[in-house]
Amino acid sequence: MGNNDKLFKIINYSLLGLSAVLGIYFFAFTDFDLSPNGNVPTNSGLMLTYTYVLTLIAALTAIIFSVIGMAKNLKKAKNALIGVGALAIIFVIGYAMAGNEVHINYDGAILAEAGTSMKSEAGIIASFILLAGAVGAIIFSEVSKLFK
Repeated sequence: MGNNDKLFKIINYSLLGLSAVLGIYFFAFTDFDLSPNGNVPTNSGLMLTYTYVLTLIAALTAIIFSVIGMAKNLKKAKNALIGVGALAIIFVIGYAMAGNEVHINYDGAILAEAGTSMKSEAGIIASFILLAGAVGAIIFSEVSKLFK
């Protein structure tokens, strides 16, 4: 376990150092034109790419360590998988309830095609279902305290 701790520290300090160097580079060599017609800084693409890489590393790390944790404790993994399954069912219900209208503005330009409209409405409906569940859980919790 000690070797892994050293490896993680080396990786963390390397990423921290690289972030510091790129941050200094960005602010030192960027011409910030604050006029209304100003251009985007030329090296902002480098920073965005680095941000994407760090986000990917964070997401993969979270997924990998979650899977390792579930593999170590199968009883808790069952409860987590039930929760993920319930969430998936809620999103399927939201997708089934969503409409697939094409949204057009006054000029006739398409704002959202059928597929995009259906996915966004599915997310909104799923959010409403989750919100209703949260409010219901709060009400149930408070009412059940009255009868104890």
